[in-house]
Amino acid sequence: MNLHRLALSCTLFATALSLSAQQYPKPNSTQQAGIDKDNSRHFGDSPLDPGPLADASPTTALSPALTPAAINAATRKVADWELARAQPTWDQIWTSGVLYAGFMATSSQLNDPKYSNAMLGMANQFHWQLRGRQPNQDENVAHLPGADDQDLAQTYLELYLLSGKKDPSTIAPLRADFDAVIPLQTLRPTDPRIPWWWCDALFMAPPAWVRLYAATGDHKYIDYLNLNWQRASDLLYDKQDHLYARDATFIGKLGPNGKKIYWSRGEGWALGGIARTLEYLPKDDPRRPFYVQQMREMAAALAALQETSGDAAGLWHSSLLDPKGFPLPENSGSALIAFGMAYGVNNGILDRATYLPVISRAWAGLLRHVYADGRLGDIQQTGAEPTPYYPGSSYDYGIGGYLLAASELRKLATATPVASTPMTPDTVANTDPAVYAKLHLPSPANPVLRNLFLVGDSTMRNGNGDGAHNQMGWGDEIAQYFDTSKINVVNRAIGGRSSRTYISEGHWAETLKLVKPGDVILIQFGHNDSGPLDDADRARGSINGTGAESKEIDNPVRHVHEAVYTFGHYLDQYIKDARAHGAIPILCSLVPRKIWVEGHIERQTSTYRGWTQEIAKRDHTGYIDLNEITAEKYDALGEAAVEPLFGDPHTHTTVAGAVMNAESVVSGLKALPKDPVAADFSAKGKVIKLFSAN
Repeated sequence: MNLHRLALSCTLFATALSLSAQQYPKPNSTQQAGIDKDNSRHFGDSPLDPGPLADASPTTALSPALTPAAINAATRKVADWELARAQPTWDQIWTSGVLYAGFMATSSQLNDPKYSNAMLGMANQFHWQLRGRQPNQDENVAHLPGADDQDLAQTYLELYLLSGKKDPSTIAPLRADFDAVIPLQTLRPTDPRIPWWWCDALFMAPPAWVRLYAATGDHKYIDYLNLNWQRASDLLYDKQDHLYARDATFIGKLGPNGKKIYWSRGEGWALGGIARTLEYLPKDDPRRPFYVQQMREMAAALAALQETSGDAAGLWHSSLLDPKGFPLPENSGSALIAFGMAYGVNNGILDRATYLPVISRAWAGLLRHVYADGRLGDIQQTGAEPTPYYPGSSYDYGIGGYLLAASELRKLATATPVASTPMTPDTVANTDPAVYAKLHLPSPANPVLRNLFLVGDSTMRNGNGDGAHNQMGWGDEIAQYFDTSKINVVNRAIGGRSSRTYISEGHWAETLKLVKPGDVILIQFGHNDSGPLDDADRARGSINGTGAESKEIDNPVRHVHEAVYTFGHYLDQYIKDARAHGAIPILCSLVPRKIWVEGHIERQTSTYRGWTQEIAKRDHTGYIDLNEITAEKYDALGEAAVEPLFGDPHTHTTVAGAVMNAESVVSGLKALPKDPVAADFSAKGKVIKLFSAN
């Protein structure tokens, strides 16, 4: 009986939505012609009767709860519907480029290679080339690919960065296209406009340029990005309203209600473009504060314009300042606004308490416009300004925005569970491998110099190493103690990794490609090795001890059959591989956790600290007892003084705590019988005393 009432209630709600949705402006004949063209080009479609909404039945309803399971279910429903619809007609135009970016995020989020494999098939189909270079192209397509065409490069480059074996020839044609436009100060020699003359371009082009930098290490791509975003901002960004004009023709232009025209799609694409750019922009780039500040300004302006009632509740109207003239929500813009805000919260740019309610309302609003079959409706057709559309209209770029939003929401749910879920050290630290799947690890800044490589987990490099969530790894603070005109300090640690998964996921092999004779490698693991060998979420545990034991498992995360070995076995492998490349390996014991026992910090003795020391002794390699060095400092300071050195209950340090651990490493290096970096310390490093046990 209760189920019957619930079904009836849902049906009445869906009917009410359908009736109210009839009260929207209809496209005129010219606008309908544009819709028909979009449909004929397979961007999507706009049926007058798209069927029932998912909320119309308990069996198809999607939960708006910000939990991993609920978000994953909502993601897969829409992603699978769109993949089946779009795959037969892959294209290279900008609309597809946004969708492809969404599929890449979905593959990482759901840990399902189906979506990234589809993208690899697409890349191979087009020979990893952009639209502007293809034969038999439309006569109106310029020979040099502009932002509309560069959009596709985001997916090509993510595939390249995530591949185990990187062949530079794969992206050589793409790179040639980008190189060709660098000298151009205008869009094209015969076009006086700047390259990114409309705000949508800020999502299409800049994230591709920053990924090309990540793939090649060539800073000219960052220089081009920073220069041309500034030019676009100077032209289009309203410093009072903190929103972008769609293009220069909209500056000073007013809508029928006498207010400025700010298009939600354009704002969403600009905010989403900032997020996609910051993903790969070096954290020390001098222009980074510019993007961070603009994200904060735009997010605040857009939060104030979020609809609070009606069919569009939680979302944004096509014309942001004219909700009466455009009553429907516009979901290609709304989705990317939600994505940008969620990225900002996940990365410590936006305040969680302020924006989590905004993001939650937006996600719930998007789900109310998902249909029973997986269609996401209320996506405006292509164009240059707010225009009428149908509630059932669904186009690929809007789906891409939805999938990007879902991916960031999934990270948000993992990093900061909803209030009803108990907070644990693991969820605070956010060591879910999916969160860091796109993390691009640094390469040596100066290839002429020798290198000090750092290999480890989140206590060495937390997240993106930018201090998000008030947490910082010591590896991101140690460079100041070295003279970087003599040695590169290259922190290639990744949060959530164990001694096993840093190897099995291919990160160690990628690091070894950069190693040359005379380099030094600091290795620290143990914080994440104690989990189950075949845990469904991480599968990162190693077998206890230093012996030769092994166990065969079916890895539920990587979907492969795997032999798992002891913690000591993996440390042996790091040492042997490093020496095979002519490098000097040094093992570090894990940093101490903030656990007090009778007034003293608890030391690791018989487990990972002891096993690390045992392997160092057995393999005759350098050993820094980081656990003991820092623990002695904590003991001397006392509980009250140590408290602010941690950004979570007991594992991850603040910047101040990271500095203390970095200094402990330096003092441990100096205590080695033969310090391999003795001549490489900076003035700051030279004053640190060598460690002498009490």
